[in-house]
Amino acid sequence: MQEEEGCERWLVVIAAFFTQFIICGVTYSLGIFHVVFKDVFYESHFDTSWIGSILLYITALSSVMFRFVTSYWGSRVSVMLGGFLAAAGLALCVVVQELYQLYLAFGLLTGVGFGLACSPSIVAVERIFIHGRYQALSVVVAGIGAGIITFPILIRYLLDYFAWRGTMLILSGIALNLCVCGATMRPRPHDKELRLLPLLSCHPMRHPLFHGMCIANLFWSFGSTVIYMYLPAYALSQGTSFETTTLLVSCVGMASFISRLIFAFMGHNSTLDEVTSVLCSVGLGVVITGICPLLFEHYPGQIGYTLLFGFYSGFWTTFLSQVSRELIGPEYIALGNGYLSFMVALGSLTAGPAAGLLIQEENEFEHAFYLAGACLLWSSIIMVMFKLKRCVAPSRDDYDKLKEKMTDVQKVPLMLEDINSKEKVQMLADEIVVCV
Repeated sequence: MQEEEGCERWLVVIAAFFTQFIICGVTYSLGIFHVVFKDVFYESHFDTSWIGSILLYITALSSVMFRFVTSYWGSRVSVMLGGFLAAAGLALCVVVQELYQLYLAFGLLTGVGFGLACSPSIVAVERIFIHGRYQALSVVVAGIGAGIITFPILIRYLLDYFAWRGTMLILSGIALNLCVCGATMRPRPHDKELRLLPLLSCHPMRHPLFHGMCIANLFWSFGSTVIYMYLPAYALSQGTSFETTTLLVSCVGMASFISRLIFAFMGHNSTLDEVTSVLCSVGLGVVITGICPLLFEHYPGQIGYTLLFGFYSGFWTTFLSQVSRELIGPEYIALGNGYLSFMVALGSLTAGPAAGLLIQEENEFEHAFYLAGACLLWSSIIMVMFKLKRCVAPSRDDYDKLKEKMTDVQKVPLMLEDINSKEKVQMLADEIVVCV
């Protein structure tokens, strides 16, 4: 019986893996769609960029705004509903005749579907794993890198054989597999009732470090969106063929995936020491900001740029998660998730059009990439400045005082479960860090 139950749990992990694989594979290929839609509809970079920007914005925002679906009906219904809506949005792209119709079909409807399916698939894994949760979530997160590596190449071949409308129809069929993934996430009889945290809580906003996190997320989202959206177009402007341009996006995913693995195996403290923080966050940020025009002159240089950006992005997401947990504690991250998601969504929405205006004005991509690199660099500097603050863990004598001062709201853990035992209270107290 236990062996059968273990197989069912890992079946949910595999389903969550493919959920992230499909969602991130499509969304991070927005640069390829940007090139295709611009050529098909003969519109400017500014007008075309709204398609991908709306997709990212709605995906990030709806994953938080529609949490009540998971709260009332569970992850199974949420993922299946998201798969149906995403497939419908991609299928409707086949019949569109105007660019604004793509805003609604590819941007709005598909974004809502992806947002409904993305977070609940991770929640489903968190709920069924107590021991081995880190390993299970690592497998799920690997789906992100696998999707970024696979889908650009897949989309390129689909465009060659089926044109863009046929490609959207096939992607619709692929997105419909999210319903299959959701069907495996059936509720378990002994599961605890899921209680989601408030969408917006005032408690994190009282913490000055949380404001810094919000700003860092905004700049990071803005800069990375510009690179993902205009990377293929920039390479094409330098004479690179469309076939080889799609490989650049896959290189980003490959480097990001390897980077996550490296720092995960090195251990918790490896991404938090001062040397690694400066070299990987600020050092790579400076390189990415300053050398993009030099590298983009030739295809090997473009490969080098994508590998640098991918490695940097893989490290930075790991670094942000661990530094945030170290400096302000998991309870503030959980309560402030709505604010963080809104800042990510805002950066995704404004990045494409802002860079599009800059490209049209200057008629050169390098200025947009300077802007993107500067945003990435500034987000890194903000978090490194916080990290370099002298932070000391509280002594054992202070634990009782810390637990007495913790309010009921502060005792909400990151995994959205009640703290009913002294052991869980102690575990949360162990993760608190006092900054002086």
